[in-house]
Amino acid sequence: MDNSRILKIMFPLDIKSLSMVERVCSILIYTVPLLLLAILTYINLNEFFSIVIWILYCILFSPWFYYILDYERLEKKYKIMSDIRFGSTYEFLSKLMVFSVPGIIIAIITISYFLNQLNLGIILSSAFIVPSLALYFRNDVFNDGSCIEGEEIILGYIPTWYGLLSLVAGIYGYFNAFKLSNLTMAITLGLITLIFQILFVIPDKFNKILSFEVRRKKGCIVLLISLIIIFFLISMILGSYGINFNNIDFSFESIIRKFVIWIIAIILVILFARKIKDID
Repeated sequence: MDNSRILKIMFPLDIKSLSMVERVCSILIYTVPLLLLAILTYINLNEFFSIVIWILYCILFSPWFYYILDYERLEKKYKIMSDIRFGSTYEFLSKLMVFSVPGIIIAIITISYFLNQLNLGIILSSAFIVPSLALYFRNDVFNDGSCIEGEEIILGYIPTWYGLLSLVAGIYGYFNAFKLSNLTMAITLGLITLIFQILFVIPDKFNKILSFEVRRKKGCIVLLISLIIIFFLISMILGSYGINFNNIDFSFESIIRKFVIWIIAIILVILFARKIKDID
């Protein structure tokens, strides 16, 4: 086997050119050495967690392994490469992100169990539900067809932006709700987080009521930044109700630190707003 073939197996970017045996070898290259390392760690340190980490690694990367082994069928079903721009189709990106979710959830819950934070792990895992369901079932929105306006190719409803921001909002909101000692405020923040998670994955609904085109880059950024700012402001307001004011640091140093952080945040928002005006 020549060097170029070995490189293709080690870095399987052109999967079509690899035989099934070569694809299996590519997977084994990235799993077997780590398995041996995990076994040696277990033998020398009697640390079972190393085996667990290897199992979690395989679970996390199982969608990629499946993609390598079943490339032709996936290409036929989802059309992996886009005809209108560089990279994968929005349909396939959506499915690839969703297929990765079960492994991520299992990893989060497993690690949180070992850290004696199982409840927190379950709460954080719930943040994946809304974006996963939206990206999987909303094929009529998150597709390459959304990138076509007349004869022009535009941004469209890019699943990585909307899906990941919905996920980040969920993790941030549920985590902060989990920390609140006030049960009413915690439930309220949890519900607000759920609502905003949904808002992040229905850009087509906003496109019907807003005066600008959400499928274009400028409109998309304006929509997402607006949702982010509103969500974080509401989260901060609700979170303040759960604060024990007796424990707040009112020292001069603390006040200056908070003041500087807020000034920097405001400056960044202003600079970003100005930058939006220059986007085509």
